[in-house]
Amino acid sequence: MEKKDEMVPGRAMEDYLADIFRLQKESQDPHTAVATQEVAQRRKVSAASTTAMFKRLAREGLVAYREYQGVTLTPRGEQMALQVLRRHRIVERFLTDILGISWEEVDEMAHQMEHALPDPVVDAMERYLGDPRTCPHGFPIPDRQGYVDPLPRQTLAQVEPGQQAVISHVDERVEGLLARLAQMDLHPGTILKVLGRDPLDDLLVVEARGSRMTHLIGPRMAAGIFVRPLD
Repeated sequence: MEKKDEMVPGRAMEDYLADIFRLQKESQDPHTAVATQEVAQRRKVSAASTTAMFKRLAREGLVAYREYQGVTLTPRGEQMALQVLRRHRIVERFLTDILGISWEEVDEMAHQMEHALPDPVVDAMERYLGDPRTCPHGFPIPDRQGYVDPLPRQTLAQVEPGQQAVISHVDERVEGLLARLAQMDLHPGTILKVLGRDPLDDLLVVEARGSRMTHLIGPRMAAGIFVRPLD
């Protein structure tokens, strides 16, 4: 079943632009075209619906689309995508920091709110929060000029035993990951040391700085935790 918001043209266009931007930045080469199937899977819609939206966005001058090759954002499309992501991530931060809503719940709530909030309201939220740099999941918040910090690409799964790293951001789309990390009290900004790796099950044994607790983290979980190396 396709998402209901596909029936709201303006909102759907913004959502597609934001998802194309996310996929471009998450890829190994952010300048490579994003495939139709990638966007369709992320948006949980059919490939036919995605192709139709690509053609519409291309007519509006927001994307460059070539059949069988995929889609890239134009400068205007990227600007609109950044505006959507800015609203979304500031709203997420407001919901967690001010209203105390858990980080597992805020993505969908922010998605429902982001299209309705005028920019002055979002700017006021940002000032009230003290100009945060990231959303609760660690993704950078674009500034008012559209600059966004680059995302680290290294995952916890790639950290060798004996090395330390700080959690940068986590993939909120991995089912159960946010709840499990909350139970472990592991969040963006937490410094981890990899103590060892179980060669049989490929489990990582990690310890958070300042804690005597050790945690076992499996491959799927470790692949959803992105880190920055700590010298």
